[in-house]
Amino acid sequence: MAFTSDDALKYLQIALEEAQATVRAYDTKAQIVGIGYTFALNIVAGVMGGLPSTYEGGVLLVVLFWAVVMAPLFLFGYVLYPSRRSAPKVGDTTELGLQRVLYVETIRHKTVADLQSAVKNSDWQAELAYEVIKVSKLREIKRGRFIRALFTTGFSFTVLAVLHLWSAI
Repeated sequence: MAFTSDDALKYLQIALEEAQATVRAYDTKAQIVGIGYTFALNIVAGVMGGLPSTYEGGVLLVVLFWAVVMAPLFLFGYVLYPSRRSAPKVGDTTELGLQRVLYVETIRHKTVADLQSAVKNSDWQAELAYEVIKVSKLREIKRGRFIRALFTTGFSFTVLAVLHLWSAI
């Protein structure tokens, strides 16, 4: 069974769809876990009799609150930040003659005629390969940020548990 150019296009398209779906999944996971973390903090605060007021601990308590309690929320929000535009650059592609027609930027293709011309002159295998690499780099960034946020959440709950035990002693 021979591998054709059409097969290559089909598999590149499948790879691109998978990478795009994974990027969207990390956004959704970050939103859901961030909300879950907020609800869990409400439970922890209720069990601990509420979070101590700033008057009891001064500046140290405020810093601890923002570093331990709020940091995971910021990190889950940070997962959402990198977008397609801010993804890392793909190596030099000028020799490939990419038209960049899979992610259309109106600066590059200002009119319908410009876009139609670019589509006709595209090497679709190169276009798809470029997008797969671009979106995969974005996926890797989001994955790393999501895992960092999860570890920070675990650390946050550990610190809160230690503080709760310490206050019980």
